[in-house]
Amino acid sequence: MVHKALVSIGASIAIVAIGTASYFALGGAAPNAKACPGGLAGATIGGPFTLTTHLGQQVTEKDFLGSPTLVYFGFATCPDICPTELADMAAAAEILNKDDKRDVKPVFVTVDPQRDTTELLSEYIPFFSESLIGLTGTEEQVAQAAKAYRVYYKRVNDPEFPDGYTMDHSSQIFLMGADGKFQAFFKGGDSAELIAERSACHIDAAA
Repeated sequence: MVHKALVSIGASIAIVAIGTASYFALGGAAPNAKACPGGLAGATIGGPFTLTTHLGQQVTEKDFLGSPTLVYFGFATCPDICPTELADMAAAAEILNKDDKRDVKPVFVTVDPQRDTTELLSEYIPFFSESLIGLTGTEEQVAQAAKAYRVYYKRVNDPEFPDGYTMDHSSQIFLMGADGKFQAFFKGGDSAELIAERSACHIDAAA
């Protein structure tokens, strides 16, 4: 299963950004945006959730307070987009954490809890980074987290995928401040260097 998550299995993922469109169509340039690129001051993204880490520990949003986080929603059997985004996010966090004052935590939240159990994620997550935190939960818990972050996802039947289905989902990386508030977003395809540079601006400005 983990091996299939790391290679293309011939399926095309349709990424549909619903719910976040009203924010992301602005390209990060809102009238009250922060001076750093990608910032949307006052955007209501993020909120309460209860999930379980890939190591089996139950956590809430409060457990991440005190450190900035980079957050990405995806699924482990995604053949190409999710692994690329996770690799870029993990690399960006590594760049940022060269400055001891930042302590950025990269976080992956599955939108496919049926397949992405703690056991599977405990094998999948280390492929990207020792610092990456994988989160899963019940269908209801995942739905609550996705709603808080305005993330779209939908199960789509596809016989070429394990268990006969894939997941369509929006694809953004969110930067959340040490206070748990949304600071910026990054689009699919943004490089690790760009994510790190813009995140550093927001993190340092809030320090």
